[in-house]
Amino acid sequence: MFATRPLKIGLTIWMFKADTGGLCKHAFDLVRELQNLGHEVVVVTRASTFEPKSCEYMLRNEQAPVGHLSGIQIKHLIYGRAFYPCQWLITKLHHRRGFGGFVVWLYWLQARSSAIRNLRGCDVIHHVGQSCGLVGYAAARAAKVLGVPFLIQPTIHPNQAGDTSLDLRLFKLANRLLAHTKFEENYFRRNGYVQPVSVVGNGISDRCDGIGQRFRSRRGIQGPLVLFLGRRETNKGYDLALQAWMIAKRQIPTLNFVCIGPPGASSRPPPQLGLYDLGFCDEATKHDALAACDCVCVPSLGESFGLVFMEAGRYGKPVIARRLPVLVELLGDKAALLLGRETAFNRVEVTADEIAAAIIRVLTDKEIAEKLGMNLELVSGKFLWPRVVHKFIKAYFDSLGGWKSGSN
Repeated sequence: MFATRPLKIGLTIWMFKADTGGLCKHAFDLVRELQNLGHEVVVVTRASTFEPKSCEYMLRNEQAPVGHLSGIQIKHLIYGRAFYPCQWLITKLHHRRGFGGFVVWLYWLQARSSAIRNLRGCDVIHHVGQSCGLVGYAAARAAKVLGVPFLIQPTIHPNQAGDTSLDLRLFKLANRLLAHTKFEENYFRRNGYVQPVSVVGNGISDRCDGIGQRFRSRRGIQGPLVLFLGRRETNKGYDLALQAWMIAKRQIPTLNFVCIGPPGASSRPPPQLGLYDLGFCDEATKHDALAACDCVCVPSLGESFGLVFMEAGRYGKPVIARRLPVLVELLGDKAALLLGRETAFNRVEVTADEIAAAIIRVLTDKEIAEKLGMNLELVSGKFLWPRVVHKFIKAYFDSLGGWKSGSN
């Protein structure tokens, strides 16, 4: 451990609504861990009571400029109605090639006063995520005006998500990048990013208090259970996992499939025996499901870390996923069944038949399932929040040191 002083950290994210899971839940947990160690955090975001849809990220303001969530101070970026023509134009040009610089300039015109006011007094500014909502650009410019280090946690899936021209333009503005893995760090190095990179990983709570029998009895579930955790989207692997379950069910007729996560673009399948699509659930229900399941199967197209697999590890559950470079680095072949073949950089092809075969394997070979679960439990222990939060704090102080010496 290293000596620190209390910091005031400005954490920016386009939406801070912890009950949507994913990145918002990560940001919420990180803030709480920082607060528990005596640091002050102010969250600056566009939305905390609603999930912006389509053009709402630009056109819809929160009703109150300041709010609180479980003891966390939240300040909202508010865009004046006088800038409506700029807002409308940004929504039209945001995704068009060749307009990135113009869009960013237009955006800063309307965001600057709110961003500077909300982030004034912070020692460091930490942006979580990519260019979604353009909030990171407001944070970057505010950090420059206020004379404080600007850190970005990109959470990128190279060649899949988070690497648009606007994303990559934003990342170059950081004084330091916070990577989840060495794979992510190497991606930035290969692409000419010269800033310092801190590999901080990601944090999970040390929870294994779910009650599996409660989950099963409330829904009348008997027999083996495959759990999918994530948004009902093709890029999260939902369609593939569902198809694999149907195939595996031919050999194991009592097999159940439970999906927990927000709705997405994939259509909801018709009701059928053994299928439970629960939508978004609270944390207690999610942990009951983790305790109840026989394996977790999330064959997503990309991952920046694979948080759901680490959570499954606290319960000693075997997991099935694509053989993505990030997961090979974090889990290897001893802590997960990683499937498929890399057909391009960070693109892995896998079939529903292969996933079905893996499901059948972990359900019928108890020794393999126990070994995978035990090894994943050991791996997940490296990423408990009390260990990981200090990596973030060290990155903040490293940035302050570099900032003072002019090395950033």
